[in-house]
Amino acid sequence: MLRTFFNKFRKKPRTRELSVGEYLVDSIYLFENGDYTAAGKQFQQITQAFPEHPLAHLMLGRTLIELKEYKAAIDSLSKHMQIVPNSVEAMIYLGLAYYECDETELAEEKFEQAMQFRENSMLARENLAITRIRSGELEEALDDLIALHEVEPSDTGIVELLVLTLGRLGRWQAAKQYVHQMDGLQPEFDV
Repeated sequence: MLRTFFNKFRKKPRTRELSVGEYLVDSIYLFENGDYTAAGKQFQQITQAFPEHPLAHLMLGRTLIELKEYKAAIDSLSKHMQIVPNSVEAMIYLGLAYYECDETELAEEKFEQAMQFRENSMLARENLAITRIRSGELEEALDDLIALHEVEPSDTGIVELLVLTLGRLGRWQAAKQYVHQMDGLQPEFDV
């Protein structure tokens, strides 16, 4: 009899469904910790349940890029762009996906669009330069890289791209100057 009495007042464990926000946060956590397969499944579920959820489409696209599923990433990022037409981040990721699919013209177009909305986007400008190098547009790439170098003179990645581009153009003296500059940026190691 006492057991029945106490069972009435005993707290039952609450079971509730996660909100879309909580589920999205969990999915982003999986993404940030490199579990792209699980994150992709969860982002996919969110986009199916909420087809107009822009962040879910963006994150699904980013996840698919990490999984090297570039065509599916393009689809997801394009859906995001239908919802948020001026999304600079989506334009950059679309450019990356197109680049990986060897569609350099479309990649350039997306990086240029991103720069129209955010001129100071280092990521868009650097990826545009890399795409132009691949396309053989070396003079244009060089212009982009020089502009990037003026903003970030200590970025060794940009200096390396400058050296590569100048070398391909046959401008060895200029390339050597950047190599010496890069040497000054590298920490010295005792051997």
